[in-house]
Amino acid sequence: MQIQELNLTDAAVYEREIQRRIEEPDAQLSVFVVDMGGISKIFARSGQEASTSFLTIVAKLLVRICRQDDKVCRIGDTAFGIILQGVTSPVLLQLAAEKIIRLYDAAISEMDVAFQVKVCIGIASYPEHANDARALMHNARLAVEAAHSKGEPYLFYSPDAVATLSMQWDLQADLAAAIQSNALELFYQPKVSVSTGRAVGAEALLRWNNGEHGAVPPGVFIPVACEIGKINELSRYVLTTALRNAAEWPRTDERLSVSIHLESETVQDTDIDEIISNSLSIWGSDNIDLMLEITESALVADSKSDFQRLHSLRSMGVGISIDDFGSGFSSLSYFKNIPATELKIDKSFVNNMCECDKSRSLVETIITLAHRFDLIVVAEGVETLEEFNMLAEMNCDVVQGFHIAEVMSHEEFCRWLENQ
Repeated sequence: MQIQELNLTDAAVYEREIQRRIEEPDAQLSVFVVDMGGISKIFARSGQEASTSFLTIVAKLLVRICRQDDKVCRIGDTAFGIILQGVTSPVLLQLAAEKIIRLYDAAISEMDVAFQVKVCIGIASYPEHANDARALMHNARLAVEAAHSKGEPYLFYSPDAVATLSMQWDLQADLAAAIQSNALELFYQPKVSVSTGRAVGAEALLRWNNGEHGAVPPGVFIPVACEIGKINELSRYVLTTALRNAAEWPRTDERLSVSIHLESETVQDTDIDEIISNSLSIWGSDNIDLMLEITESALVADSKSDFQRLHSLRSMGVGISIDDFGSGFSSLSYFKNIPATELKIDKSFVNNMCECDKSRSLVETIITLAHRFDLIVVAEGVETLEEFNMLAEMNCDVVQGFHIAEVMSHEEFCRWLENQ
C-alpha cells in the first residue's frame, strides 16, 4: 500500500476511493478521520522541519499498522483519513482507534521535541451511517468534531452527537456576537478580612445571559471562548470593565483589590503586560489594587516565560493570586518561583473540612505553609458559619462565599460597600 504523505490534495483522491469501494458488490467499510487538536501551535513553535518530520513519522506508522486492502491519506494540515475495508464491527473499530492513538504516542516518542498532542478520531461506516462517499466523509468529520468538543479520544457518528455539536456551533456564534456587542456583564463577590469582618476587595465574575439558551454558566462559555480564539478579547473586556467599575467604588478605610481570573491562553499572550499597563494608566485608581488570579495548571504549560511575564506584572504593582490551589499540579516549587502575593484554597477542600479530618488538616497545612512564604490566604466557597469559624481558628486571612455575600451586580456591590 502506498501513501502520498504530504500531498494536501489527497482528500479528493480519498473520497473517490471510498466511492469506488462503495460501488463494489456487498460493500462494507468504515472510514476514520484522525485529527490532531492544537498541534498547529506546536508547529508554530517548533518550525516547519519539526512539523514535517512528525507528520512523516505518523504517516509511515499508519501505513505499517494498516492491512494491504486499507488505505491511508493525508486529508488536511493536521488530519489523516483511513479506509478500513470490510470492517464495520464497533468492537473491532474501537480496537483500531485505540491502536492508532497508541501509535501517535509512539510517533511523539521518536521526536526530540516534547510534543503534547490531543488526537481525536471520528468513525463512520457504510452502509450504516451513509450511502455515498461524500456523506460518509462528512459524517466522519462531524464525529471527529464532536470528539474534540466532548474531549473524547474517538467517537462513532450518531445523530445525537451531531445535534449536540450543532448546539455547540450555535453557542460559538452567539458568544462571538455577544463579545462583539459587549453583551456580557460583570458581577462581583466580596472578599472579607477574617480578623476585622471588613471588605478587602471583590472578585469580578463574568456572566452571560443568552436570549435563546438563558443563563450560560462560565464553565460552558469560557471553554467555547478558548475554542473560537476569543478568550484574550474576553479577558481584555473583563480587565478594562473591572478597573473602570472599581474606580467608582465608594471609598473605604482600607485599600480594596479587584480580582480577575486569567485563562492560560491569556497568561501566555506576549502582549498581556502591555495591555494591563495601558489599562491601569487609563482606568487605574489610587485606592484600588489589581489582582490577577491564575490557576496552577495554567502555569504548567510554559512556566519559564510565564514566570518572567508575571515578574514583569509584579513590577507594575499588580498582585498575583494562585487560584484553586490544591486542585491542580500543586508543588512547593511554585512558592519558590512564582512572584505571588496571594493563594486561594480550592472550595472543594473548604466545603469538606467540617466533615473530613483529612480536608481540615490539608487546609490548615496550606495556610501554615503559605504564611511561611508571606502569602495572603483566601478561602473561597465559604458557605456556613461553622466553616468561617474553623478558618478563623486556622488564622486564614480572607474569605469569600455565600456565607459572606452572594454574587451581585456592580450597583449592588457599591451599595453593599456603603453599608459596610
